Amino acid sequence: MAVVRVVMMQRDEGAALLRWLMHYTVLFSPQNITIFDNGSEDPYTLSILKEAARLGVCVRYDLNTPHDFQHKGAHFTNVFLDWDQRGGYDFGLPVDCDEILGVFTPGGLSFLPDDINGAFQTLKISGQSGGFRIQSSLFNVPGASGWYSPVDSFHKGFVSAQIKAMCDNGHHEPKSSLNNDIFGTCFTYLHEHNVDYDTWRFRLKRKLRGLVDGDDPVELRRYLQTESVEGAHAAESLLLSEKEYHSRYDDSLRLYVGDRTTEKIVLEGPSLPPTFWDGDAYRARHTDVATSYELGSLQHYLRHGFKEGRPLR
Repeated sequence: MAVVRVVMMQRDEGAALLRWLMHYTVLFSPQNITIFDNGSEDPYTLSILKEAARLGVCVRYDLNTPHDFQHKGAHFTNVFLDWDQRGGYDFGLPVDCDEILGVFTPGGLSFLPDDINGAFQTLKISGQSGGFRIQSSLFNVPGASGWYSPVDSFHKGFVSAQIKAMCDNGHHEPKSSLNNDIFGTCFTYLHEHNVDYDTWRFRLKRKLRGLVDGDDPVELRRYLQTESVEGAHAAESLLLSEKEYHSRYDDSLRLYVGDRTTEKIVLEGPSLPPTFWDGDAYRARHTDVATSYELGSLQHYLRHGFKEGRPLR
């Protein structure tokens, strides 16, 4: 079976860190996980990190400044190089603490270890080497538990071993320094990114500590005038009003994932009443998907079919 190693940086994530650990230690084993703590002070978070280390997770406390967080891509690149020197793995996966890895399957969407590890094994057998793109990200809808909305413009990625990998700060396009090959995949993330508005703003301001006053819109706009400024995404997000924050997915396609124990999901959206996804029916209706799209029929619908107005069955 393919060996996948995971690296993540966090600060005071508490319950989100616990949920993340429960998912990834089951998927890939504690020994294949590295966590950089970026200066946590919350006792609950620190106790989780201590327990993670006891289980065999590599927990590091040496990168604990805002600058380290804003340049975590360089730190992750160094991790990949270290892994390459040590060997014994097939893929390196940089992850955020609010990202839960899943995979598009013939039946829909799965978060089960057998399905996810099976997909990595298929990639290993394919012999593809380079960067791999997670093309479809699913963001939780604020105030609607279990519902997620696909965001095609926000992709992430991972790399194969022994390619002198380079990782950008948001790990949106980690890639090889030996070639420019980027391959699409059937993987996705549930992004548990959206919390209540005040908590969301607090987290964003924490990421910008020492850089700009997150409560001052004038300062934020002035700060964003500098090209490629650190924390630009967080600064831009802080300019959203509470109404804008909660209405971002009002006109979007949504998926109900539930407790993630089954492949079955429900879709709804503008002009689409709640409908159970049926991959067999979708492929039967759209033979081009059945014959030429190998990354999951549900992913096809989320990325293309819905926008093209294709019937579900």
